[in-house]
Amino acid sequence: MTFITLARAGTLALFLGCGPGLAHAATLLHYYDFNGDLNPGATLVDLAGSANGTLQGGAQTHNGVLSLNGQDAYVQFADMIIPAAGSYSVAFNLTRNSEQSGSFVEWLSQGQSGGPGFYIGTNPNGAIRVGDSWTPGVSPTPAGVLAHYALVVDGNANLSTLYIDGNSIASVAMAIGTGGGGSPTRLGRQFDPADEFFNGSLDELRIYAGALDARTVATLAAPQTTKVPEPSSLALLSIALATALPHLAARRRS
Repeated sequence: MTFITLARAGTLALFLGCGPGLAHAATLLHYYDFNGDLNPGATLVDLAGSANGTLQGGAQTHNGVLSLNGQDAYVQFADMIIPAAGSYSVAFNLTRNSEQSGSFVEWLSQGQSGGPGFYIGTNPNGAIRVGDSWTPGVSPTPAGVLAHYALVVDGNANLSTLYIDGNSIASVAMAIGTGGGGSPTRLGRQFDPADEFFNGSLDELRIYAGALDARTVATLAAPQTTKVPEPSSLALLSIALATALPHLAARRRS
């Protein structure tokens, strides 16, 4: 059984497992669902932490996604919101409006070139690249197709893994990080002085401290068919079960 515990203040913890196997946990630092209609200049609110962003250029949120036009649209944050080192995870839904072949394109970025800089995007040949250090040699899903992407960096194991739609696609024996200096985090654009705008949409962006395991990534990639219970709901459920189980056991014995 999988439980995802959500809270809107401070940090969020995501726990997997059942019984003695409940051992994996990662802290959700930042979460953006892009719900509501926002226009350029509006504030994008962090639902997990306090790292709000600002919509720039032609960036808009509509129908529950962040829409980016590939020309001047992006979201700018005041700081680097992706952990620069150690273990961390980045997960999001993404749809490309076009292939944008022949150009560098960044879905998100922070830092500076050679820093090393951090980014996830595609090169002119259409292959995914992850920062200055790694080109996995795989292609994103075709334009017009919604997909879930996740980068999991395990600092303890010195391993970085790229997932698409919950499946491990490629790994490299290094913990990808961000060097000092450069631009704060951006969505849909490369750090300065490059542009490399993304033409498409982003949704359900989550940034974690800690390396998510494969089961967690698969859960995030799966379409949500039921509402995730709030912490108060889980607490009430636990109290109800604790109260009801002894009575049920007594009735079975009688």
